Amino acid sequence: MRSSRAIQVYKRFGLVLVATMVGAYAAVNLTGQQGVSALFGKWNELERIQHENAALAGKLEERKETLRILKGSPVQQELEIRRRLKRLRKGEKIYDVHDPEPETVK
Repeated sequence: MRSSRAIQVYKRFGLVLVATMVGAYAAVNLTGQQGVSALFGKWNELERIQHENAALAGKLEERKETLRILKGSPVQQELEIRRRLKRLRKGEKIYDVHDPEPETVK
């Protein structure tokens, strides 16, 4: 009878020891470099990249719309080319007007 009781105590001690070792292993891995803090860092980076992708998708749609307009209108094409190359037609002049500096109050 005593030997079966001793076996049960050893089994229980073994289970507690294994559970403690598993808990310690999990605690070390969760708090290490690849642990929970790294996981939250990856989630934040993923969210930032998703926002960046959404902004880039919006810019892409704007450019597609501009391209569609330019394809359909030779006048718009000419204006865009002249604007980008800073060219003028014969006889045209550009007036560059600067606003004066606002006076400081004394």
